[in-house]
Amino acid sequence: MATANAITYTGAEPVFVDVDPVSGNLDAELLDEALTALARDGRRVAAVVPVDLLGRAADYTTLEPIALRHGVPVLADAAEAMGASHAGRAAGSFGAAAVLSFNGNKIMTTSGGGMLLSDDGELARRVRHLSTQARLPVLHYEHDEVGYNYRLSNLLAAVGLAQLERLDTMIARRRAIRQRYRDQFAAVGGVQIFQGVDDDDDNSWLTALLVDPAEAGWSSGDLVDHLQQCNIESRPLWKPMHLQPVFDGTRSFRTGTAEVIFSRGVTLPSGSALDDGQLYRVQMAIADFLVGRA
Repeated sequence: MATANAITYTGAEPVFVDVDPVSGNLDAELLDEALTALARDGRRVAAVVPVDLLGRAADYTTLEPIALRHGVPVLADAAEAMGASHAGRAAGSFGAAAVLSFNGNKIMTTSGGGMLLSDDGELARRVRHLSTQARLPVLHYEHDEVGYNYRLSNLLAAVGLAQLERLDTMIARRRAIRQRYRDQFAAVGGVQIFQGVDDDDDNSWLTALLVDPAEAGWSSGDLVDHLQQCNIESRPLWKPMHLQPVFDGTRSFRTGTAEVIFSRGVTLPSGSALDDGQLYRVQMAIADFLVGRA
């Protein structure tokens, strides 16, 4: 939602493009079709904004040439992808600019806020200016336009630096947790770990399942309900933007994939602070559920 809202804040109109079924990230082929259709309709596209879902970087190797061919810059939403990579490059290093989130639910946190990354010096200067109330460098307070107070305090930055020292350890823990879930569901028909089997480039921010109820004999909602009865929180995967009431009627290019992922997906407890005892409790609750459904 934050990504779509940021577009709306500027007065622009978001246009939603569906995702690929493996990663849940932007569907490159459909993006090409969307940009072609919008150009044909005479619509100016200001930017392509891929979201690196659940800590897996989008396929920028494919997406960036498509955007370049259409003359549209890429702004990468790497909010969930700190520590992930794609094609040997770190998440956040793609596009004209990228954003990271340090919100309290991310792998490393400053309790809130984030960071914009760019190798465009003029763009970075412009962002710094706007983020400090557009204040001019004079002794008195003088402002040449409407700016924002989008700054991370020194105190919170210090928290982030301490977290950064532990980033590799936290990612390794989340990958280990994902592997435990993968092993547990390996022999369960109709269930798969979302985003495939290769975690080498992911930060494994959240571990999610996709459940085919026709094959499994139960739905993702059934598992969520069972875990809730055990006082264990789990959640559905994100509701697609084109289904959100606030964006009702907004133009979108769809294959139906995002809706399938939403209907079948469930995210499991995945935090790097989850200790072995807590993880064991979650897995035992899942095991009891699976026995009851056998």
